[in-house]
This record gives sequence, structure tokens and C-alpha cells, in this order.
Amino acid sequence: MIAKEWTADNAVLPHVVAAGVRLTAVDGRLTAVDQLPAGPAAVRLQGTLLPGFVDLQVNGAGGRSVDESTPEALDTVARAVWDGGAVAFLPTLITAPWPRLLAQITAVARWIRSWSGTGAEPLGLHVEGPFLQAPGAHDANCLLDPTPARLDELLAAADGTLRLATLANARPGAAAAVAHLRRHGVPVALGHCDRTAGFAACVDAGAVAVTHLFNVMGNLHHRDVGVAGFALDEPRLLCPVIVDGVHVHPAMVRNAFAVLGPDRMALVTDAVAAAGMPDGEFQLAGMRVRAVDGIVRDMAGHLAGSALTMARAARNFLRFVPQAGPWTLARLASANPARLAGAADRYGSLAPGRVAAFTLLGDDGSVHCVR
Repeated sequence: MIAKEWTADNAVLPHVVAAGVRLTAVDGRLTAVDQLPAGPAAVRLQGTLLPGFVDLQVNGAGGRSVDESTPEALDTVARAVWDGGAVAFLPTLITAPWPRLLAQITAVARWIRSWSGTGAEPLGLHVEGPFLQAPGAHDANCLLDPTPARLDELLAAADGTLRLATLANARPGAAAAVAHLRRHGVPVALGHCDRTAGFAACVDAGAVAVTHLFNVMGNLHHRDVGVAGFALDEPRLLCPVIVDGVHVHPAMVRNAFAVLGPDRMALVTDAVAAAGMPDGEFQLAGMRVRAVDGIVRDMAGHLAGSALTMARAARNFLRFVPQAGPWTLARLASANPARLAGAADRYGSLAPGRVAAFTLLGDDGSVHCVR
């Protein structure tokens, strides 16, 4: 039995930000969160302690890509995600030739099941594609319709590790695909679609989120609101946003938060191998991408994921939305992502039974993980 104890200057509890909080854990799980005096061996945490951040979309980090699908590469990604401020994440695979993608899913699923405890915990897979309509940086030649046979192949390859699937609402068979995946316990996000056809049917079939709100969703116009406009207006959908100041303008981040509030917005990185690294060239799904001034683009100049970390996303959000504070940040970066990933019983709040892995917001604005 391994027991640990911490005391935090301030901590974000489910309903309040409290001062002088003591946390105790046994074998990596919280056993008490209270304001009793801490013992002499307690670790003092200066700043504001938040439930550990959860990143729903990590294509790579630390110079390596999830699609490399090797334990070495995936361990590097997990360490870089932890160093970037998140305690758990969904390793994400994007569109590739179908046989190759299935092989990647099988390999990453195997790594998830045997995770050694290095870095951030992989909660399961996020598969973004190939059931998309607007490719963005994805290979348009590899996009496919979500037929029942393909969905069954996807589920078999993931072998119980699929925690989020992104598909386009306008793809033929999309609503039936949402229902199929939901019957197997897989949350579905709508994304990479610049047409509104099928949107309502997919939500009625059980879609619960969108993938990177505003990006690869077509135009947002007051007479033709597009996919993003419908997503903002749909109370059943969680809306993760890439808050790097490039994918979404700070003013639109503020507008989105004003509509969505703390219960329907989430922070996400869409990180690629460039995250946590100096500018340079990297690989994403077999293609070259280049990071310049922290902005990642493919060779044609299109945005291709980001070099964002959850720590930077958190600092950006607090700067872009100055009326928000640590309690709101804990909802957007921890509670809401954990709920979507099906991990609310383990992450998302500072409460007994949850994993003893936290994100600390320092008085100097620093953000780092604590275990």
C-alpha cells in the first residue's frame, strides 16, 4: 500500500474554490479531500490545484506521432502530453488507407491495454476519419462511407478501446452509423463537414459532441449558420475548441463561451508531433508538416493540427476570457472532457475515488501536472 498526502493553497472542488485543502490518496486513488490539518510529510502545492486536465485529441507530441503505432513512439507522446499539462488523453488516429488505419488502431489499442504508467494515461482511442466529408488536412482520397461492415471492422480492431469517433453528418449513412456506434457504447462527434445535411438526424441518433468547433465546418453566416451555428444552438452537444488564437480567433472564443457556458465547452489541442518541440518539420499520417512560430501547416499551407499543449490552451483561455477563473477552467479542461471520454468516475473532479493526478495552476501562471 502506498499512501500520499498533499496540501494545496487553493483547490477547485466540484462546487467551490476552497483554501487550505488537504488531499490524501492510497495506491493512486484519492481517499479524502478536506480542510483538516495536513501531516508533516504532506507535499505543499503552491497555487491553485485543479482536477487533472484531459485532452480529447492528441495526434502526436514530443516529436512523435500516434500513427507511428510503436510503443516507443506512444510512450514519448504520453510523456509529452504530461509535460504539457494533461494527466490523461485520447491518442488520436486520422484518415489513412483503410487497411493501414485498421492496423494502426490494432497496434495503438494493444499499447493502451498494456500502458506502463509512463506520462499521461491513455483513456482510449479517438478515431477521426475516414468517415468525413470535408478533408481539411486529411487525405481526401481515403475518405469512405461508414457502412455497417466498416464500422464492425473498426470496432473489432479497437477491441473495446474506442472512446470517441468523429464522422461527418453529411456522409451517406451517417445517422445509422451514429446509432450503430452508440449501441456499442462509443460516443460520436460530428466534424469535418461543411454541409448541414443530416445534422439533426445524427444528433437524434445519439451524437454527443463536435470535433474542434468552427474548424473544417464551413462558413458561419447569419442567414446560413452552417454546422458550427447548429452546433452552438444544440444543447445536447459538447463543443471542444482549439484555443491557440490561430484556429479560432480570441473574439470567437469569447462568443462561443458566451453561448456554450461552462457545461458545453471544452478545451482541446489537436496536437501533432510538433507539440512540445521547437519549430521544424514533422510527420502526420505520412505527410510532411511544418511548424513555424508554433503554427503547424501542411506543405500546401493549410492548418494541420497544432503545436498546442493543454497548459498553453488553459493560459490562453484565461487570457481570452478574462471573466473566467479556475472553476470554469476545471470544467472545460477536465470535467467535460472526462465525461465525454467515459472517464468521469476516474478523472474530472477532486473527489474520493478519483485518480490522484492533478493539474496545478501556479501563482506565476505556470501550469504543470502533479501525481
